[in-house]
Amino acid sequence: MASLDAMLWGAAALAYGLGDYVTTVLGVRLAGIQEGNPIVRLLSGGDPGPGSFAVLKIVSVALFFATYWVLRPASARLAIPGALTFLGVVVTARNVQIIRRRV
Repeated sequence: MASLDAMLWGAAALAYGLGDYVTTVLGVRLAGIQEGNPIVRLLSGGDPGPGSFAVLKIVSVALFFATYWVLRPASARLAIPGALTFLGVVVTARNVQIIRRRV
């Protein structure tokens, strides 16, 4: 993996992986917020607990990473971690806004 790839995957891990995970778990557990993603609700049987949400996050990142490896040309691959980083930042910021309104 080139250095730009590594930086984008690091950003994706922080924003999409950690940021969304932490703010979702805090929102659901401490602020009584319902998970907004219907796919996550369906797969977790309602609002996700820390364990089930961690498994869903790991599986989704693994699927995105597998897609990254099969994409050609290599420049198109950067769209995967770039999009995950963007999504993670947006979702984490939205989660923080919702939590702040409830607490």
